[in-house]
Amino acid sequence: MSIATAVSQPPDEQTASSTNAVGLRRIEKGRRLIGESAKQFTADVIKAYETKSIRSICEETGRSYGAIHRLLTTNGVTMRPKGYRRKTSTSPADAS
Repeated sequence: MSIATAVSQPPDEQTASSTNAVGLRRIEKGRRLIGESAKQFTADVIKAYETKSIRSICEETGRSYGAIHRLLTTNGVTMRPKGYRRKTSTSPADAS
């Protein structure tokens, strides 16, 4: 019995990822980003981390928590503490 192995060429950039409504691209599982597409993806993830959690970025992009965390830390992003909640400005006038 012989096992035929099909050699496929990597899919083009259009089929490799799709942009969701938020602007982050969903990357196919097992797909490696290189060159300009990797730089753009990194910039998009760093921008998204300003307002989103790592876990929500993972869900949107299809990448693992470790991959997103590594991408952020290797690019010098200061990580927020666990359980971080942004402070909402409440003035004494709003409390009454």
